Amino acid sequence: MIIPIQVIIDSGLQEQAQKIFESMGLDMSQAINLFFYNCVLNGKIPFSTEMPQNLNNQYFASQIGKKPEDK
Repeated sequence: MIIPIQVIIDSGLQEQAQKIFESMGLDMSQAINLFFYNCVLNGKIPFSTEMPQNLNNQYFASQIGKKPEDK
């Protein structure tokens, strides 16, 4: 069974990610499914989720969606 999901995401981050996915021949749904499959296959998120010690959550959250040249 296929079900729709809804997520809230920064529009700038979504646009940047979509460009990357398109360059790989993927649409947003395929990329999200690939992420989910990888999580299930490995039993974990497929990348490090550790916060660098010199950053706090508020700072990190404020940086999501910004281009590297904007930081």
